[in-house]
Amino acid sequence: MSRALQAVDERRWLRHGLFWLVDTGLVVLFYLYDLQAMTDARVAIADAVLVLAPHLLATYALLYGVLPWLWRPHRRGRFVLLLAGWYLLSMALVFAFRFFIFVPLHVGVPSTLREYHVAITIGPYMLLVSTAGVAACLHLYRQWRQKELGNAQLTQENFQAELQLLKAQIHPHFLFNTLNNLYALTLKQSDQAPEVVERLTELLQFMLEQGDAPLITLRDEVALLRNYIALEQLRYGPRLTLEFGTEDIPATAQIAPLLLLPLVENAFKHGSAEQVGRAYIHISLGVADNVVSCVIINSKSAALPAANKPPGIGLRNVRQRLQLLYPQRHGLVVEARDDMYTVRLALRLPAPVVMLARPPAWGRPVGPGASAAQAAAAPAWATPIPSRA
Repeated sequence: MSRALQAVDERRWLRHGLFWLVDTGLVVLFYLYDLQAMTDARVAIADAVLVLAPHLLATYALLYGVLPWLWRPHRRGRFVLLLAGWYLLSMALVFAFRFFIFVPLHVGVPSTLREYHVAITIGPYMLLVSTAGVAACLHLYRQWRQKELGNAQLTQENFQAELQLLKAQIHPHFLFNTLNNLYALTLKQSDQAPEVVERLTELLQFMLEQGDAPLITLRDEVALLRNYIALEQLRYGPRLTLEFGTEDIPATAQIAPLLLLPLVENAFKHGSAEQVGRAYIHISLGVADNVVSCVIINSKSAALPAANKPPGIGLRNVRQRLQLLYPQRHGLVVEARDDMYTVRLALRLPAPVVMLARPPAWGRPVGPGASAAQAAAAPAWATPIPSRA
C-alpha cells in the first residue's frame, strides 16, 4: 500500500488524474442522488465532464497563481489581494460558463431542479469552490509533508555526518596511542614487539570491518576490549594490576561500535601511564534489566590535579556519541579523587535481552590502596546513572 501511494505521489500526471477522476465521480453522484436533478446517468456523466473545464481553470489558477504567494515573506498582503481577485474571477467564470454554454446546451432537457436551467445561481459556484478548496488543501499538505521529510532527511544527514566525524576521531586517537606503545617497546628492543604488531593488526581489522556498522554485538565489543587490554598489559608488565570482570554477555545485546574503547584507553593514559610505581585498573561490565553497566576504576598519581584538567578527546567523544545515539537513555559519571579515577556508565538498550548472571559488584577492592569504602560508594548494579557535566 505504501509503495502504491509513493508511486502516485512521485508521478504528477497520475496524482492529478486520480484527483479529477474522483472529483468527476463525486459530481455524478451529487447530480443523481443529492440534487436529484436528473435520473439519466448518461446525462449526469456528460454534465460532470462538461463542468470540468471551469473547475480545471479555476483550480489550477488557485494552486499555481495564488498559493505560491502564501509562502513568500512580507508578501501576505499580495496573497490576500490575489485570493480575493481569484474569488471574484472564478464567480464570473462560473456564471459566464453557465450563461453561454451550460444552459443553452440543456434547453429542453428535463430536470426536477429549477436552478438547472438558470445561469446565475450559487449552487454551481459552491461546487467549484469546494473542488478548488479540496485541491488546495491537498496541495498545501503535500508541500508541508515534503518540507517535513526534507527537514527530517537533512537532520538525519547531519546526524550521520556528525557521527562519522566522531568515529573518525576515534581511529587516529587510538592508533596514535597504540603506536606510542609500540615505539616504547622497540626502543627497549623488546621481544614482545611482534606480538604488539599482531594485536594491532587485529584491532585495525576490527575497525575496518565493523567500525562503520551502526550496531555490533556487545560480545564483539568485549572481545575488542580484551585484545586492547592485552596489548597494553604487554607494555606495563607486572607493575600494573589489571582486572577485567565480565559474566556471560547476552548474545542479543548490541551496542554502537567503539563506544567503550575510549573509556578504557583513558584508564591507561591518565592512570598507569602517568604513574611511576605500581598501578591498578579494574573494569567491570555486565547487563541487567536491559541496561549495560560498566565501571572503570584506575589509580592515579596524587600529585596530578586530574579534576582540573579539561576532558580529553576520548571522553568528550564518548559524551557526544552518547547524546547522539542514546539520548535520554544513558548516564555517564566521571569522578576524580586524589588517588583514584572512576568512570561509571549505564546504557539502556533499545530492545530487551536475555537476562543472565550479574557481573562482579561495582567498586570491589582492586589493586593496592583500594578500600571497602570505594565499593560502598558505587550505586546499585542496574540503576541508571544521572549524567554530570
